[in-house]
Amino acid sequence: MNADTECLACCRRKAEGLLEQYRVSEQIRHTVLGRVDQFLKSDRIERMAAPVIMAEILSIVDEKVEIANAYEKPKEQYNQKLLGMEDAVMADIESAGDRFLAAIQYAVTGNYIDFGAMDDVREEQLAELLENRASVELDKDELNRLYQELSQAHSLAYITDNAGEIVLDKVFIKVLKQLYTHLKITVVVRGFPTLNDATYEDAESVGLTEIVRVMPNGTDVPGTPLDEIDPKIRDLIDNADLCIAKGQGNFETLHGCGMNIFYLFLCKCDLFTKKFQTERFTPVLKNELRIVQST
Repeated sequence: MNADTECLACCRRKAEGLLEQYRVSEQIRHTVLGRVDQFLKSDRIERMAAPVIMAEILSIVDEKVEIANAYEKPKEQYNQKLLGMEDAVMADIESAGDRFLAAIQYAVTGNYIDFGAMDDVREEQLAELLENRASVELDKDELNRLYQELSQAHSLAYITDNAGEIVLDKVFIKVLKQLYTHLKITVVVRGFPTLNDATYEDAESVGLTEIVRVMPNGTDVPGTPLDEIDPKIRDLIDNADLCIAKGQGNFETLHGCGMNIFYLFLCKCDLFTKKFQTERFTPVLKNELRIVQST
């Protein structure tokens, strides 16, 4: 999915925010933003997805400011916060009439923790969304299809998005393992730190690596660009019976591939609310093979 003009402006604002965060001199700010603007005016932009553009811009900023660990503290903060909630979340799921539904509701709600798509991630907003988990509505037809396909599948590639969120992915995967004992699940995380996206180190810190195989995708793109990821991950995705891909970045890099991918995310920016004709923080469950969106 090629980037929209709104995405370019968003990527530039992210660079500006990082430069402000690191309190760089006006000279460095001018130099970095000049290079960012030059990149954003290049012809190849037209063929790039927004997460790929974001990775390029972060690289430009990092050359001058070294921002590789810019999101280290919020990632740790939300990993620990959600770990502290894990037992209560699991207990709520176990007491629910439909464990699968409750678990996927939690998993999609966790997609709120996104420092890439949003400038302001608030713990109070997250708490409110989690408290209202039971009211989360997903496309019933796609939900039933996902339920049925999981019962028939032998392999699932589960592509994660953000730190903190992966604790709720972990809970969802625990439920999947309970319900589908035959299913071989492999989790895919980012290859290198980028924004607050989950890496192997994050997966290890929250105990995800203890319950399922976890593989880094080999890139620093906040998404899953099939032509750039590790060939082993590309092969995994190509040959999985189905995939679950969390977050807007994975949608932006995977949409159009024609594979059996179930996208699961919250609409967190104006572009996505317009594409899916819905309100902000509305959950989306759509399959790549049947997806309909506004242009």
